[in-house]
Amino acid sequence: MPDVIRHRVVSPILTTSKAGFVTVPAGSIIETSEDLEQPGLYSVRVDGEELFAFARDIEERTEPIDQMVASDDIVIKKKS
Repeated sequence: MPDVIRHRVVSPILTTSKAGFVTVPAGSIIETSEDLEQPGLYSVRVDGEELFAFARDIEERTEPIDQMVASDDIVIKKKS
């Protein structure tokens, strides 16, 4: 099974699905198992839904998330 790579969307991305176009808003987490080395459409998952996004949009509009931190486990601690 390929490794899942997570990215946080920093600028909205226009994606496509079987139902049509979907805008993925900033702050969303997308997952892919693709290497994104070649231009083109790549399969991504957002909230369990399979979408397709261009490699360039993923590269330019997201930032990688540390694989040790799951999106549900992010905790912000206040300094005393």
